[in-house]
Amino acid sequence: MATTTSPGRHLLVAENVSLVYKTSREPIAALEKFSVHVGLGEFVALIGPSGCGKSTFLKLAAGLLQPTGGRMTLNGTPIVGPRRDVGVVFQQPTLLPWKTVLDNVLVPSRILGLDREQSRHRALELLRLSGLEAFAPNYPAELSGGMQQRVALARCLVHDPRVLLMDEPFGALDAMTREHMAVELQRIWMAARKSVIFITHSIPEAVLLSDRVIVLSPRPGRVIDEVPVNLPRPRGLHIMADHVFGDLCTRLRTLFEGMIRLDR
Repeated sequence: MATTTSPGRHLLVAENVSLVYKTSREPIAALEKFSVHVGLGEFVALIGPSGCGKSTFLKLAAGLLQPTGGRMTLNGTPIVGPRRDVGVVFQQPTLLPWKTVLDNVLVPSRILGLDREQSRHRALELLRLSGLEAFAPNYPAELSGGMQQRVALARCLVHDPRVLLMDEPFGALDAMTREHMAVELQRIWMAARKSVIFITHSIPEAVLLSDRVIVLSPRPGRVIDEVPVNLPRPRGLHIMADHVFGDLCTRLRTLFEGMIRLDR
């Protein structure tokens, strides 16, 4: 069995980041003094109560929002807007129904004006890696939910970003498909070795996939703990029966129970 490799230098860094939303009534602080780092090739999960700022942080990392305080950098440069070296996967696949699977995967490369032949070759390779090469000429409506999400992941990777931001990508799937997709994501990640920030409400999913699990407080979101996951890779679903896996899940659930009591 392969073991988890240690990540290299920090690729994405948030330092004392705050974000305050202006509303018609009163300002809402989504994040406050939020600090986190993600290493090269590291898979990091973010978990926390609903409304604690997890998705807000992903929007900041994607350059879709600017912090009201603190600093965010990617590869040593400030994040001031959307970047080519960042890919985003949402809860819904958001595929274009009138385009084939292959053409959906190619959308980012066409927007960025990348070489057509090279992009096509990479798209087909990503579909092969995702087990979907035979479905390249199909349309999204002809695919299952899990298959559509794999197409969305291939689309996210086609322009070769350095960081993947994943906002509950399996949240709309049934339990069995979700577990299968988690194992598939790990396989694709181990082949591509991108840095990943993965938002989930599922503690077992976070432990199954991650090198570290970062726990956020209720709004305004702050980091209250970082739990390393020192389990060997690749991790199959059988690892959920391992006592170390169970201990990690228990530790994270205990943190959540403490937050719920404090929030009453």
